[in-house]
Amino acid sequence: MRHGTMLAATMATALAGGAAHAGQPKLDPASDYGLVALEIEPGGPMAAANGGYQLNIARFSPQEHASLANPLGGWVNLGRVGGKNQPRAYYLAKAKPGSYVLLSMSVMNWGVCYNADSRTFDVKAGEVTFIGRYDPASSLMELSQAVGSGALPSYARSTDINYLFDSSRPGLTAPEQLEPWRPGLEAWLKAERPGVTAPVVAAQVTPTHFNTGRDAFGLQRICGGYYAKKDKAPAADDKAP
Repeated sequence: MRHGTMLAATMATALAGGAAHAGQPKLDPASDYGLVALEIEPGGPMAAANGGYQLNIARFSPQEHASLANPLGGWVNLGRVGGKNQPRAYYLAKAKPGSYVLLSMSVMNWGVCYNADSRTFDVKAGEVTFIGRYDPASSLMELSQAVGSGALPSYARSTDINYLFDSSRPGLTAPEQLEPWRPGLEAWLKAERPGVTAPVVAAQVTPTHFNTGRDAFGLQRICGGYYAKKDKAPAADDKAP
């Protein structure tokens, strides 16, 4: 089976954001879906050297503290980001109405799971929901240190992701904590996404946690998938890597 290798020594800071320019989404106040807008900080040569990274945002059940996403849907698809060396950029993705959670960030076959201290927000139909500014630097550094120290293996099967669990949190700055953000985003939408005529709203971003599970065989802990139906402390074996 093919294996991947992560070079932790290449970690630093400088992200790309070209994925925002793929496709031309449309949205007006009468649409039955919404759009999620996110601003992303530069991240680092490590992300660029590995073809970028994936920021995973999933449908969320606040009652069960569980992801509702699966291989068939339930994701906010930002695409791969950080593949080129360019400054801060906007990203825009279609989303059905409902609650969402920042699930994880991954680079190739390595990732950080935000299960213990994540952020959730709601999306409404006919609105552009701005969730703030995401900075991957701390998560990228955690991955670098984990691989360098041996906390995460330096090899992975091509179908697996080696996750850090229980301590990471997303570097997300909520809209109310930013400098006036609306003029810049609205100007970008007008220039780059003229088909988006719906109002722009600030998300109410709140702290949360979510339960993790195991794969279909019960052998590997995963940042998503097979969850308990009730919000409860994870079993002792769920703490195992």
